[in-house]
Amino acid sequence: MQRHKSLEKAFFGSDISEKLDFFGLLIEILANQFSCDGVSFFEYNQQERFLEMRLHYRRGITFEDEESLFVEHLPHLQKALYEKEPQSVKIFGTYFLYVPFTVRSCRMEEEENEDKTAFIRLERQEKAKAFSKTEIKRIREKIGDFLRNFYQTEFLSLNKKYVQNLYVIKNLSEIFARSLRVRESFNHILKGLQRHFGFDRIRLYLVEEKLNKLQGVLSVDILGKVKSLEFEQIPLEKNSHRLADIILERRLQPFFDKHTQKVLYVPLVVQSEIIGLMIVDNMLSQQDIEETEFAMLKAFAGQIALVVDNVQLFEKIEELSLYDELTNLPLRRYFHERFQEEMYRADRFSQPMAVVWGDIDYFKQINDNYGHQVGDRALKEVSRVIMANLRKIDFPCRYGGDEVLIMLPQASGNDALKFVERLIEEIKEIRIEVPFSRYKYITLSMSFGIATFPQDATTAEDLLQKADDALYWVKSRNRGQVTLYSDIKTQKERGQS
Repeated sequence: MQRHKSLEKAFFGSDISEKLDFFGLLIEILANQFSCDGVSFFEYNQQERFLEMRLHYRRGITFEDEESLFVEHLPHLQKALYEKEPQSVKIFGTYFLYVPFTVRSCRMEEEENEDKTAFIRLERQEKAKAFSKTEIKRIREKIGDFLRNFYQTEFLSLNKKYVQNLYVIKNLSEIFARSLRVRESFNHILKGLQRHFGFDRIRLYLVEEKLNKLQGVLSVDILGKVKSLEFEQIPLEKNSHRLADIILERRLQPFFDKHTQKVLYVPLVVQSEIIGLMIVDNMLSQQDIEETEFAMLKAFAGQIALVVDNVQLFEKIEELSLYDELTNLPLRRYFHERFQEEMYRADRFSQPMAVVWGDIDYFKQINDNYGHQVGDRALKEVSRVIMANLRKIDFPCRYGGDEVLIMLPQASGNDALKFVERLIEEIKEIRIEVPFSRYKYITLSMSFGIATFPQDATTAEDLLQKADDALYWVKSRNRGQVTLYSDIKTQKERGQS
C-alpha cells in the first residue's frame, strides 16, 4: 500500500506502524467479542471524500488491504458521517455495520491538531443475526474505551519523545559550542550527531570554491568509527556526480533521496551560499529515517553550517597566524612550539639534532636599489629552494626579515653541512629578472651557521644562540658560506682569529 503512504502520514503523523498495530488490536478484539466474520478499519479522506481501508481482520489474521468507498455514492455512509451515528446495511447477503468515530491528535504542531474521522466496519454473513441495538451500544463503548487508552499511550509516547528531543537539543547545542574550541572539530561534530541520532552513517563534504570541487572530509559509522574521505574529490561540474549536481542546483533545504527515505541530504548553507553537504543514511539497517529526525536535522542544519563555517574560518585564521603569507614558511611562534617538542624528543631518545640559521646576503641593498617587490621575489625564491630540499621531518621558519631558521631532527653536524652546501649552490642559481638593471637580472647568495645537539648545546636557548654565533662568524668574514659552531670553537682553541 505504498501509494497511500502520504495519506497515512496525514492521518497518523509519524510512527504509522505503531498506530496501525494499535488499531489492528481493536478490530481483532471486536471480531472475537461480537462474532464477526470480518472487521475493517477505515480512515476518511475529507478532501477527496472517500473512505480508505487501512486494515482488515478475517479468520484470525489482520492484514493491510485495499478498498475505497466514495461517500457520495453510498447514502448510509453519508448519514453515518454527518450524524456521527452507526449505520447498518445489508448488501448481497452480508450485514455491515459502519461505526464512525473521531481520532483527536495529541501532537503539539499546530497543523496537526485537526481532528480526524475514522470508521470501523463489522461484517456478518446472512445466516447470522443482524447487529442489535444492544450490540451497537456495546461496540461504541468498546471503541470509546479503546480510544481513551490510545490517547493515553500516544500522550506518554509523545511526552517521552519530547523529553528526548529536549535532551538531544541540549546536547547538540553543547557539541556545536565546544566545536569551536577543539582541534578535531569535524570529527567531534559528526560523532556527536551520530551518537544522538543513531544513523548508520554520516558523511561530510565541503565546497572548495578556488579549486571548484567538493572535497570529502570525514565519515562516521554506527559504531562511531571515523574514516577519512580525503580521496573523494568531486569536480563541481554539471552531470559529473550526483553530489555535484545538488550543489550546482542550489538546493538549500534538506531533502530525501528521490528513491528512498533511507538517505537524507542536508545542504550546509551560510548567507544563502552552500558551503558543504552532510549526508545521513540508514542503508545498512534499511530503516526509514523518521520524520522527527528529519525535522530536527532541518532545524539544526543552519546551526551545523555556521559551526562548520566558523571552524573553517578559525583554522584559516590559525593557519595565517602560523605561516608567513609571503613565503608560506612557518612563523617564529610556530617554530618555537615545534622546537621545544623536538628538543624534548632528542634528549629523551638520545638523538642528534641540528639547527641552521641563515640570511640572504645584502638583502637591505636589494630592497634599497631595486625596490621591495624585487626583495619579496627574492624571499619567495629562496623559500622555494629550501622547501624543495627538506625531509618530511625537517621544519623551517621565517624568523624575521630575511632570516631563516631550519630545524633538522636526527641530523649530525656533517648531515647538516651537506644539506646547507646543497642549498648554497642552488640559491646561487636563482635569477630574478630586473628589467631596468644593467644585467636585466640579479643573483642571490646566503650565509649559514650550524649548531648541533648535544655537541654544541643541551638547551633550546643555547642551541639557537650557538647557531646565531656561527652565522655571525660567517658574515663577518666571507659571505655566501656556511660553518659549524664546533669548527669555530676548534679554531678559537687553536688561537686562530
